Amino acid sequence: MKIANLILIIGLMMSFSSKASLITFSSDSSSYSTGDLIELEVFINEANPAIDNLEFLWEFDSSLFAFEMLTITDSVFDNAYFDDAFASGDELLLQLGLFADWDSFLGTSFTLGTFSFIALEDNVTSPELMLIDMFAQNFDGDDISATSVPAPPTLAILCIAGLVLLRKRMM
Repeated sequence: MKIANLILIIGLMMSFSSKASLITFSSDSSSYSTGDLIELEVFINEANPAIDNLEFLWEFDSSLFAFEMLTITDSVFDNAYFDDAFASGDELLLQLGLFADWDSFLGTSFTLGTFSFIALEDNVTSPELMLIDMFAQNFDGDDISATSVPAPPTLAILCIAGLVLLRKRMM
């Protein structure tokens, strides 16, 4: 009985995987001076392939940075019917509308493009974008999860099946 419980615990521990954020950033430098152009490369990670419309709202420190624009990659441009990003005060909004079957061309993880900011003070690091809200809809207009749901890990299924067989054998 102890072995069966140990197998189950180990299997479940190995089956839990940490998911990365749906959207991540990479900056072009670690420190900026007044007037410097700051470029944050934007990555989409494990997006739900059913997404038609995607919207993010972030907060950033507009006393340190001025948002300039979003430049999307050619592959996203070819697979999107709408893209826009703009700042209003301390908030940055990104809207993206994708064609059907976009995941066949882009995959579910891809480089979206680059956010450009202007540094308003000396010795500032990259802007910290704090996610306030995220919204995703499918092609029918229904609200959906923005991230893809992973299939249950095989090891966990095997451990549970093994535990069931061990219990039947012990009875």
